[in-house]
Amino acid sequence: MLESQDDPIDQLEAEHECMRALFTQWRQLASQGAPLAQRQALAEQICLELTIHSRLEEELLYPLARELVGEAGLPGGAEQAHACAKDMMCRVLKVRANDPLYDARVIRLGEAIEQHMAAERDELFPRLRRCGADLALLGRRLRERRRELEAVPEALREEVLVSAMA
Repeated sequence: MLESQDDPIDQLEAEHECMRALFTQWRQLASQGAPLAQRQALAEQICLELTIHSRLEEELLYPLARELVGEAGLPGGAEQAHACAKDMMCRVLKVRANDPLYDARVIRLGEAIEQHMAAERDELFPRLRRCGADLALLGRRLRERRRELEAVPEALREEVLVSAMA
């Protein structure tokens, strides 16, 4: 049995919960008519968390999942969902909070992310648990890589903007 700190699925689920909480907080701010700067700062924090989470999945989780459970084991369109999310994040980061479409863009990003997280929870994570592999190494790598990515937040923000322009 994996210790919780080494369980990559527990780690990723905790990140999913964190993102849900951030989107809930953002929706509350928007519904209360909070200042634009406050909503924009939270939206930027959401985009940073999503960027880190996506990188962890793309660099570490998905390659291992392919190896353990095959291509069919990944949720349908997982990488396409990440590309779409990057595009949506870029739109959120580039537009001003007073743009009439700003709130709709953040809400749509949240909906897309929720669908993707549900697919991972319902499809990918159970397959990984059933495959019988020792996932502790992945858990340690996820934690280590997260620390590395958290150390360079501005570089990650710029990366999102540049990749969407390419």
